Amino acid sequence: MSGMRDEQAGTENAADASWAASDEEQYRAVSAETESEELRKEVDGLRQALASHPVIDMARGIVMATAACTPEQAWQLLVDVSQHSNVKLREVARHIVDSVNGPPPPPAVRTALRAAIAALHGSTG
Repeated sequence: MSGMRDEQAGTENAADASWAASDEEQYRAVSAETESEELRKEVDGLRQALASHPVIDMARGIVMATAACTPEQAWQLLVDVSQHSNVKLREVARHIVDSVNGPPPPPAVRTALRAAIAALHGSTG
């Protein structure tokens, strides 16, 4: 009887080891997939940042010319407009650049832009 129990225990231990190995493989596969997805998202974000950088720089130049301010003030103005209008900064920049030869920015962006320019001039002079 003891031999049969030993054999049964050996079989159970082998099954447990097999399950543990299988669990470890599944964990590694899921971890690799999760890491891969995070890297994909990061790369997408970096690509989007690179694509929007020139538009943001153009908008910054437009703000500097129209609001008579420094590059740093223009950047802060764009950030403030983005926050107060609840519109992403790259979209605020796109609206400003598009408005040079096209339609004006949406009302929320225009209102925030006016307020930010007024605050800038109120604080500088």
